[in-house]
Amino acid sequence: MTQFLSEGLKENVLSICKHIAGFHKIVAACFYGPRVCGYADEKSDIHVLLLLSSYRTGLKCYVKPSNGVNVFILAVDQRIFERDVEQGWLGEFVAEKVTVPYEPLINEKYLRRREVKVKRRVIWELCENIVLGSPELCHELLIKPEYFMYESMMRRARLFPPITYSFLNMLRRDLRRKNVELMMNGYLKAINELVEENQITFSNGHVKITQRLINTIRNQKPRFPVFLRSIQRTAFLHVLNILPKMMAPLIQDQQTFMKSHQQVEAEELVFRLEEPEKYLLMPTPLGLVPLSDKTTIEDFVRKTVPSGTTLDIKIKQMGGVLNSVYLLRFRKNHEEQKVVVKKFKDWLGFKWFPLSLWTLGTKTFAVSGRTRLEREYAINQFLQGHGFPVPKVLHISHQERLIFEDFIEGENMVKVIKRIISSKEKATDEAALVREVGRKIAEAHRLGVAFGDCKPENIIIAKDEKTYFVDLEQATRDGNQVWDVAEFLYYSGHYVFPIFPSDSAELIAKEFIRGYLEAGGKKETVKRAASARYTKVFSVFTPPHVVLAISNICKKMGGG
Repeated sequence: MTQFLSEGLKENVLSICKHIAGFHKIVAACFYGPRVCGYADEKSDIHVLLLLSSYRTGLKCYVKPSNGVNVFILAVDQRIFERDVEQGWLGEFVAEKVTVPYEPLINEKYLRRREVKVKRRVIWELCENIVLGSPELCHELLIKPEYFMYESMMRRARLFPPITYSFLNMLRRDLRRKNVELMMNGYLKAINELVEENQITFSNGHVKITQRLINTIRNQKPRFPVFLRSIQRTAFLHVLNILPKMMAPLIQDQQTFMKSHQQVEAEELVFRLEEPEKYLLMPTPLGLVPLSDKTTIEDFVRKTVPSGTTLDIKIKQMGGVLNSVYLLRFRKNHEEQKVVVKKFKDWLGFKWFPLSLWTLGTKTFAVSGRTRLEREYAINQFLQGHGFPVPKVLHISHQERLIFEDFIEGENMVKVIKRIISSKEKATDEAALVREVGRKIAEAHRLGVAFGDCKPENIIIAKDEKTYFVDLEQATRDGNQVWDVAEFLYYSGHYVFPIFPSDSAELIAKEFIRGYLEAGGKKETVKRAASARYTKVFSVFTPPHVVLAISNICKKMGGG
């Protein structure tokens, strides 16, 4: 029995419910609010959700006295309630009563089923938001089940701030464990249903979105109703402000909260809720990192170096016009460690404008720092999982837009290209390296990845002769693979002086394409790289005779 819900009180409430129902059939009823969540006192109102069959009024509030306290009863038509459960039709104002702790009074089985149903929809919608908002990161994220509960609370609180008091009261330190457990029971059942349908996986306490669900979400038609639902929810919840009876319980929750938090400003309330991003995790060699992580460069070194060791940090800028890239040096176990740190800034203003003009109609680049950070991390994890040579991601700070990666010792591919161009001989060794680059790009393409920025300067030939791709911030699954081929070839050609013949550029193109086709690259991809759509982009800085020569080789070797 929940505190302050005695059997006698339940009998009185049941009698009141029957009186309100009249000739309407009672479908279900439950208690919710402070008496269920544990922050009530003996004088607190009693809150009841009453579901009625064929209730023409639709939605009505009743306040009835009982033994010195008020019984606040929210009477709802069954069909309206179920539409709110299935579609959020009333902004989940009614369905929300079974997403928080409640105690059934009538027809517990019905209420539990609807609880799981609404929580299943919440999970689906939040997974949908993750997939659409973070199209690459969604493949790698590990999600703690609590995320769905806290994110749902956060969204409702931002949409309708007065409800924040209720959430803060039920998550009070002495009540949190019990109430979280009560709420999570329904979420876990909903998760298990989605697992059985192969929409998500659930192991070791973490949810992961399956490729099947990702494909379903991406392939569905644009759902304007998602936007309309937001308007509908907002409109309905604003209506509550003019309905005193509906607002009364929330005002009481506000008074309860303010008794122990008199100095708290109303604007700060939402920030007192649990941060949902703490429950979205990114795997790294140093452990799981939450999206809420705010690790700085110095914090990273402190986590990496044994405690008690004096930090000797050296930071050197490595370049980067649109990003800040640093080489971080520090000592660990008496050995020097080298780590590349990238700070992903948003590409705004005039820095970005020339680049967008350059590729207009051919290639679209990701502009947001957050998007590029997520791509760098997610594609890196994916390729590394398939044995592809990329720098290991050591840590990621989503909030600070920082990523920490292994420093790859080796020679930049630009130097190899320049040696071929300046060599008076055949440059056999260098040609073999170009062929290997072609192979590696083909391997990535076979995995469904397009690099998006395949310039030679983003490729390192390591001391062990492995070919590393070190800049993946524009990489995507199912991206424009033709761009990768075109960019490497035509950009390599721009190192040829205008007065030089195109022989060296032709050699580079032939060796690259041979390697690309040997590793399973498509001839059609090579052929399309010869089209004006791509040659026009690089004709700005690559000599025309070089562009023409490379284009002709692409046509010939691509089967054109």
